[in-house]
Amino acid sequence: MFNNVTDDNIDRYLESGQLKRIYLISPDYFGGSEGVDNQFFGTPDAEKEKQRSDDELYNALKKGKKVSNFHIDLNYEETSKSIVPKRITVTAMIDGEDYRRIIEVW
Repeated sequence: MFNNVTDDNIDRYLESGQLKRIYLISPDYFGGSEGVDNQFFGTPDAEKEKQRSDDELYNALKKGKKVSNFHIDLNYEETSKSIVPKRITVTAMIDGEDYRRIIEVW
């Protein structure tokens, strides 16, 4: 579906609402940068799922839990030149327990 999205045509997808700019590390919750180096492109559903993951991690911190080893992997379709990841995987440790959320982007 998004295997032909490039830097040259991304604006068309953003303007139509098919894709959104999504922060890797939330500026609001975790002090991430608002620059392009902290963004990826994803569907509105992927944006909601990423927000849910951010909420879960943030709520754990608010409850006094220790969140560590936070990591995000962007997985791209191997046969595609798309700048839109196929899925993202968010991992962390919350009080020593594994946290993992896989978000299918397209």
